[in-house]
Amino acid sequence: MNTTTSNTIQTMGLWLARNITNSSSFKAYFEPITQMFMPQWRADRFRSKLVSIRKESADMYTLIIKPNKNWTGFNAGQYLELTVEKEGAWISRFFSISSSPAYFQQSGLIEISIRIQEKGQITPWLPQALKAGSVLNISEAQGEFVLSPALKPTLMIAGGSGITPFRSMLQQIALKGLAINTPVTLMYYARSSEHFLFREELQQFEKQAPNLEVHFIDTDDVGFFSDAHLLGFCQDFKQRDIYICGPGPMILHARKVLKGQKANDDKIHYEFFGPEPVSLEASDKTVNVLFQRSDKQVSTDNTEPKNLLTLAEEASLKPVTGCRIGVCHQCICKKQSGVVYNSKTKTYSDTGQEEIQLCVSVPVADVVLAL
Repeated sequence: MNTTTSNTIQTMGLWLARNITNSSSFKAYFEPITQMFMPQWRADRFRSKLVSIRKESADMYTLIIKPNKNWTGFNAGQYLELTVEKEGAWISRFFSISSSPAYFQQSGLIEISIRIQEKGQITPWLPQALKAGSVLNISEAQGEFVLSPALKPTLMIAGGSGITPFRSMLQQIALKGLAINTPVTLMYYARSSEHFLFREELQQFEKQAPNLEVHFIDTDDVGFFSDAHLLGFCQDFKQRDIYICGPGPMILHARKVLKGQKANDDKIHYEFFGPEPVSLEASDKTVNVLFQRSDKQVSTDNTEPKNLLTLAEEASLKPVTGCRIGVCHQCICKKQSGVVYNSKTKTYSDTGQEEIQLCVSVPVADVVLAL
């Protein structure tokens, strides 16, 4: 069946479902009935099985998952949405896939490596609540933080748990022998008090791929990414595609260094674990946020910009939320008035009513929310 025919059939199926059942699909329409026999089944997800949990460090673990046969696979560097049931409620979070497509093709398994968030509701709970055989629901793979189809000379800059998408990429490169003629350099930063995740495996990849160089850099010892590090480890960076992943401040700093060294913006790719940090022009003006339904008001300023979700939670409100990175749209709320900056689209709103995402919206003028 060719692509055109397949798309036509899918379109017809969607039209029939909407007109006959008023649902997005026949699967969604029959979901309540199916859940009577398979309680954790979801029409919009792929029912998968947890094979095992592997501890990586004191605050990091890996879930080894067997997706069901309908899951279509992924590209190295992508992430997925993991959905589990906790206390009768569906909870979703986004995690990078830390294993490679080649590994999935060989074994039928994928791995997602998760850092435990100290005050998180989900990441500390998952390894306690799950066991081998537990049912998980996963989405299709998402994200554009991927290598070009034809591997080009590449520089990877990782900070802490930002190594996870790079592990997927480097495993793919090693298993497929892609770096025989193409230079690939990884600069992996972590504090000496932390554990360099996948260290032995990354060293093994380096042996398998002749043109792959892996540098483990202790920030407590030599500091963080700098002009000297860039020129010392990768002098030809201007001829390479550059990928950055890690904590927000680390990515902003790395981009600043690369810009100062005249790196080509079109060659720089990055992925934040969470909303992109916002740097607004500081001013003495205080910005007020009124949560209309809750009759609460908070004040903030531009010296340390905070998104509206953070401000709401600091005001002891509990808005619906999911991914916290502007992908799942669960935290959409109506802005009655005021101006916000969207850290994902890098655009400013107008002053009138509109639907906004709390997790990526930073107030820059007095805001009134229907919350």
